[in-house]
Amino acid sequence: MTWRWERLSDCVERRYISGEGATVAQFKLKAGCVVQRHSHPNEQITVVLEGLLEFEVGGRRFTASQGDVVHIPPGVEHEAVALTDAVVVDVFAPPRRDWR
Repeated sequence: MTWRWERLSDCVERRYISGEGATVAQFKLKAGCVVQRHSHPNEQITVVLEGLLEFEVGGRRFTASQGDVVHIPPGVEHEAVALTDAVVVDVFAPPRRDWR
């Protein structure tokens, strides 16, 4: 297994690892970066390690900062905007098969 950074765009980098039951990912986002509205069949738990983000999850908008945890149920539309440079860890279950 590898744990290496990959640049997804000018404003976001990701590294991840998948096991049999879950995927764990770390993201670095630059201030102003927008994670467009999307959904997936995986449950997602996001832990904000650094920075401030604005989330919209299932039509509810809120901010999350260092130490906050965000739960996103499977199939629920969500988006995020990095209000500052930010680092988050996401856990997805079942694993993200679409990232292979």
